[in-house]
Amino acid sequence: MNSYRDWNDYELISLAQEHNEDAVNILHEKYQPLINKKSRKFFKYLQNKGVELSDLIQECTIGFEEAIQNFNSSDDVSFYTFANVCMDRQLMSELTRQNRDKYKFLNEAVPLETINEDNDTSNLIDFIQDNTNNPELGLLFDEEFKELYAKISKQLTELEECVFKLKLQAFSYKEIADILDKDEKSIDNAIQRIKTKIKNMDKSNLF
Repeated sequence: MNSYRDWNDYELISLAQEHNEDAVNILHEKYQPLINKKSRKFFKYLQNKGVELSDLIQECTIGFEEAIQNFNSSDDVSFYTFANVCMDRQLMSELTRQNRDKYKFLNEAVPLETINEDNDTSNLIDFIQDNTNNPELGLLFDEEFKELYAKISKQLTELEECVFKLKLQAFSYKEIADILDKDEKSIDNAIQRIKTKIKNMDKSNLF
């Protein structure tokens, strides 16, 4: 096995999942440029927090390794797409952790009364639409907000979930587009779909 160019991803992943070290090394060699590119994008938002680029490369590599282990060729998705999602999730988890004090992602977010028996979701929609995390919207205990977030996330596609998470951290459309390597129109469309799904959710099952 001298070059990854002689093997397709599916063959390499099958071998890697059987703990073939050569296959693992070839996959890492093949995707290292993408790992570095993604890490540099996230580094722009974390470089002033004492985070080193090498730390993000390590986090992204963890996401890539999870993609190798969990990829199922029978799913209707390419390994490239699946790996991108896994790496983005790993990097966003680090981004959220580093930004938690600034944005209070788990403590200052959507108040419970934004979704009530009157099916009023306007405040939640406004919160998602707004570019800033407004503490006047209210406070939630960690576990309550985690539960609400989890229930909403179940209704979203992988892209929508990534956009939703970043929007709750007060990133602008442009910043989200840059982080996820998408155009701003794609991000706007995702936001509109998220808003529609929240409006159509069965409010009785949210709490």
